[in-house]
Amino acid sequence: LFSMVANISDERQHETRQPHRIVHHVRVPRPLPKLLQSAWPYKIDDFPGELADAQNLHTASVGNSRPKSESHVSDINPYFDTWKRRFASSTHSDNYSNNSSTGKYLFFKHIRKAGGTTLRSYFRDVLSYHGRTRNENDFARSKTETEERKNDIIYYVEQEFSTMDYECPNIDPRWNNSISVITLRHPIERHLSEFFYSGPGRRFDIRRDQLYVNQTYTKELSEYLEKNVPKWMRSLQGRVKGMHGKFNMYFGRYYVDNFQLRALAGCSSRECLKERNITDEDVLDEIRRRHPSEKSYVTPVPKCTFYFKEKISNTDALQMCALPRETECSECDGPCFYPSVAWGEMTDNDVERATSALEAYDVVLLTETFDEEAQSALLSDVMGVPRDADFALNKKGVKNSVVQKTNNREKTHFYRDMFSKLAPNALMKLEAENEFEIKFFERALEVNKKKT
Repeated sequence: LFSMVANISDERQHETRQPHRIVHHVRVPRPLPKLLQSAWPYKIDDFPGELADAQNLHTASVGNSRPKSESHVSDINPYFDTWKRRFASSTHSDNYSNNSSTGKYLFFKHIRKAGGTTLRSYFRDVLSYHGRTRNENDFARSKTETEERKNDIIYYVEQEFSTMDYECPNIDPRWNNSISVITLRHPIERHLSEFFYSGPGRRFDIRRDQLYVNQTYTKELSEYLEKNVPKWMRSLQGRVKGMHGKFNMYFGRYYVDNFQLRALAGCSSRECLKERNITDEDVLDEIRRRHPSEKSYVTPVPKCTFYFKEKISNTDALQMCALPRETECSECDGPCFYPSVAWGEMTDNDVERATSALEAYDVVLLTETFDEEAQSALLSDVMGVPRDADFALNKKGVKNSVVQKTNNREKTHFYRDMFSKLAPNALMKLEAENEFEIKFFERALEVNKKKT
């Protein structure tokens, strides 16, 4: 059995002599065949120190003493295989148990124009790696599964168009049975990426070969930006008034000031709503009706999740449960999928609230550093997949990018550098109007650094 699992050969085995023991470093196939997983007595994953080989492959220590325990590895890397520790059920593991009946969720807070499509593709690969395709065939089977199997389903939930209650990690019991991921981007870079992707800027191509070289082209672009960016920003005023009460439509392909801050600074408590001067009884009733304090979450609802389409594309990768397909499937549900309010003026209090919500996430990523090893390794460790997998984050590349960035400076400052030269007045207006989102992003940098 050992030989069959480990596939030992002269090329794959070497010995390191230490006092009182001999350690064999053996490369092990990953993942193991399911039939053999229960028979394999050793921990197979990224071990620290001398047990990690040069190619960062999964290794197992085999010798006269037992290998380092999983708890020891978790002490060194607290994110180590969060997937297994969070999602394993009592029927599959003696060490980790999750008897909750609230369901198990992979929760992705999708911030527009911050690498969300790239992450969506990555999650599809992760779920496939763990043997969970999450396609429409799964949806059909979920309605006839036994209760035991239903409790073992991992639901993929993506929240893009509604704000998140900053208190959700503390009051929604489903959060504790979720792996939560969010990716953020510098506010000005994100806003201007939206401007060129789906706003008025899409009518004026950024031509790298003409920019700063062709004076006529550069002058026309400068005039266009100074005129149309402020106009794009002004369109917010009338639109947002119409969004009040439409909790699932607050964010979209248009300008919303302090976008990322509002996405995480939602209010649902009486005190917070009073602070925001929310007095509309219809709004208050809707918040109370769907609030976690009013729910028992006794049985997971598989009908209300996202499912991947059979054929994936960059922009059309998901089949939302809310789309007409099944009469019973009318809305998406999962952790934090209940109404909260984020309209009105933003303040420093909102920065503190959003930061507290951000710190509760398992993974906080930055679009600007998707290709860096530290972020990719963090995400791989949490998701329980090999760091060197073909679908690793640092191998993905950012999708749906209007301008391909060629160096690190462009990845972090492309639009700000361009606007400082061509449209400084529009840039100053954007920075002033998004003051609190910029403050929040500075706090997000600290959270990201701490986690990675």
